[in-house]
Amino acid sequence: ALRDAGYVVDRAADGEEALAKVSASTFDAVICDLRMPRLDGKAFYRILSASSPGLARRVVFVTGDVAGTDAEQFLEQSGCRWLAKPFRLADLLRTVREAMA
Repeated sequence: ALRDAGYVVDRAADGEEALAKVSASTFDAVICDLRMPRLDGKAFYRILSASSPGLARRVVFVTGDVAGTDAEQFLEQSGCRWLAKPFRLADLLRTVREAMA
């Protein structure tokens, strides 16, 4: 859906690979799951915030469980945009546009 909307898309299999990619290349935004192997979304975000605060402001999290969890607290404290799974593709596209604005 993002490619169809004209975005160039890269992907990472886990949080460590994502961190290596954002360290080696330039990205306009990051869509990140909170639950990832090897390095979860919260740890990825904390490291990214220290190394690239501008990009950290353009992270969009996706997650399946928020209400009443530590994920909810993290998302509130970080101020990151997020989408609850399952989400509509139109919502993803809108949220990515907002993150990049």
